[in-house]
Order: sequence, then structure tokens, then C-alpha cells
Amino acid sequence: MVRFFYNILIPLLIPGALIRLWFRGRREPAYRHHIAERFGYMPSNLGTGADIWLHAVSAGESIAAAPLVEALLAKGHTLVLSTTTPTGRAQLMRQFSGRAVICYGPFDAQRCIKRFLNQVRPKLALMIETEIWPNWMTVCASQEIPVALLNARLSERSFQGYQKLGSMMGATLRQFSWIAVQSTAHANRFTALGATADRLSVTGSIKADQVRPADYTEQVTLIRTKCGHRTLLLAASTHPGEEQILLASFKALKVLHPDLLMVLVPRHVQRASALQTLSAQMGLLSCRATLDGVAEDTDVVIVDVMGQLLYWYGASAVAFVGGSLVPHGGHNFLEAALCGCAVVTGPWVFNFEAQAEQFQRAEALTLVADERALTAALETLLMDPVIRQQQIDRAQQLVDESRGALDQLLIGLSPWLPSRAGTPR
Repeated sequence: MVRFFYNILIPLLIPGALIRLWFRGRREPAYRHHIAERFGYMPSNLGTGADIWLHAVSAGESIAAAPLVEALLAKGHTLVLSTTTPTGRAQLMRQFSGRAVICYGPFDAQRCIKRFLNQVRPKLALMIETEIWPNWMTVCASQEIPVALLNARLSERSFQGYQKLGSMMGATLRQFSWIAVQSTAHANRFTALGATADRLSVTGSIKADQVRPADYTEQVTLIRTKCGHRTLLLAASTHPGEEQILLASFKALKVLHPDLLMVLVPRHVQRASALQTLSAQMGLLSCRATLDGVAEDTDVVIVDVMGQLLYWYGASAVAFVGGSLVPHGGHNFLEAALCGCAVVTGPWVFNFEAQAEQFQRAEALTLVADERALTAALETLLMDPVIRQQQIDRAQQLVDESRGALDQLLIGLSPWLPSRAGTPR
């Protein structure tokens, strides 16, 4: 009965989704582009289809999936990579343009997903993290396409939300050929929702398998040269509601650290102009990373282009990782650890539940609840290089110990992977 009403409701919601895309396009014009793809119409460069369809909802999931995509491409497989947001599409284009077909995923309406699959004709579908769509699963099952949910996670909030869907959720999860989860806690929630236990494995987070790009050292050196002798305090992947707190904390810290330079990397770089306005309102002189030089009296550098975060982590002494002072769930602090940067986050880290608990137990990150605690934590890490380095060392050790999820995923997928491009097992 729930599925019956779901299938009635979805087509009725699509006009509202289009209106929402149009209004979001006022600030981010890319939301108004490639609308046909959301109805299942593929780009003209699809060719004769693909071996594998992989879907990652946004930029963070696209970055997480990158090692897996690279491994599949190295094996000779042809891929269609889909996403939901313009930031996800931009991330995929930057990494895989010319090597895979990149598009928006279709709405979860049967007509849209059938149109999409009839053009792509994948032999295997891979969903990243929490992409669980009932009609996607039903249509894939009707076409005998195995589907795996990889790097899967299910926060307590998402678990409670999915419970409201009742038996439909369990039926949808049982259509997955395999669910590879990040931790036992996530596995327990999937099982409680009805996932089949013998099709579920704990493989860890593929985000720990990320590596530094080939030009990492060169780019970090360029940033340090650009910023001169300044000590960099990085605010990474920030959201509205966080920047004002961070800038206020920075102003307090700058009294004791005159050479301190704040670097703001908003989660959505289109907000760079708004952050320049906010900085000016708070009496701080800012510049744009791609437009301006960093003068001696600059207080804040605003990074206004995607794909640069790892380099700024490498050049910074301490980083606050955003999405965590507001109830967004936090962003990937493993990247900061990979680059040797001390990590501070807010209390909302349910997107990285298992990793946050592990890092806290090892004293490999600092979790703060409010502006006062944030300022105190940053002050400790900036003032005491020994404490800072100890935290960095513990974090890097945890990242090293957590590697291996990629190998487990490739082994687990082996029953469904084509033996070579175009030829199923």
C-alpha cells in the first residue's frame, strides 16, 4: 500500500522539484542546466551504453567514489557516472571528463528510470552511501541488473525517517545484491530496516583510501609562497550559520596571533561574494583566492573555486571542518588528516559517526560545541606545536590503519563485474 501511494505521489512531486531547481538556479545557474537528464534522457556522448552505472549524490560522495572509479576504469570498464547536484557534476567532470559519461541521475519515477536504463544498458549499478530509491531498485530488478550500495551509511536520523516508510523500505533494501557498510552501527540499522544479513558486509570507509593528487606538493608550495610568512587557519566546507561564528573566533585569535590568516572554503563556492560582504561587515579585509593577491593586511582569503581543498589543508596549521556547527552532519575530516592538518569540528558529525568516535577516542581531533569552545580549541592548537603535532600524528595513523575498503569493495563486487569491458562473466 505504501508503494502504491509512493508511485502516485512521485509524479505529482516532479513539477515542484522542477520549480525548486529553477529557484535554486537564481543563485546557482547550473541547477537550470541539463534538465532533460533528470527525466532519463542521456547525453549525446553515451555511445553504445556502459558496463557500469555509478551514482553519487553530490561532491562529497563523488570524491569518496573516485578511488573506486579509477580502479574500475583501470580494469577497462566503461562507466556512466551520475549525480544529483551541480557541485557533484562539476567534481565528476573535473576528475573524469573524457573517461566516463557524466550526467544527472533520473527522478525516481518508473518512466524516467526505464528511459535512462534503456539507453545506458548497464550490467551493474553502484549506489554510493545512502542512495536508496525504490523505483530505481524495482526497475533494475525487472531488467535483471544487480545493484550494490557501497560505502553505505545510515545515521540515526535517516534510520528514523526511513522507518516511516514501513515495509516498502525493507522490500527495497532486499533488492540490493550487496550492501557494503562503513561500520557495525550502520549495519545494525540497515538490518533493522529489513536488509538481508547475508548480503551485508562491513568494509569500512572508502574515504580512508583517498590519496594526495600528483601535484600536491607543488600546489601546497605555491599557496605557501602566495601567503608569505602567515599562519593559515582553514575553515573548510562551511555552511551558512557557521562563517559568522568562525570569523568572530578568528578576530579574537588574531589579537594574540597578528600574522594569522583565515582561509574560508565554503561548501558552495558560489557564496564567495556573500562571504566577502560578511567579512567586511565584521571589519575584516578579505580577498578572493583566484582574483586577488594576499596583501600583508589581508585578514581572510575566500577560496572561490572547487577542487582546491586538499592543497589548502596541506598549507594550513589547523582546520575547522564545516557542516558540523549546524545540523548538516559534518564533512570529510579524513582529508585534513591525510594532509597533516590538525582537525577541529562541531558537534554535528553524524555523517561520519564511526570515524568521529574513533578519532575522539584516540584524541586525533577536537570536537567543540560552541564559539567559546571553538576559540579555546583553536588557541591551544595554534599556541602549542607539540600538542598540534601529536594530534596530527594520531590522525594520520588512524587513516593509515583504516585503509583497505577499496580492495574489499572490488573483491565483494567480483561476482557481478564484467570480466573485461563489454563481456559479462
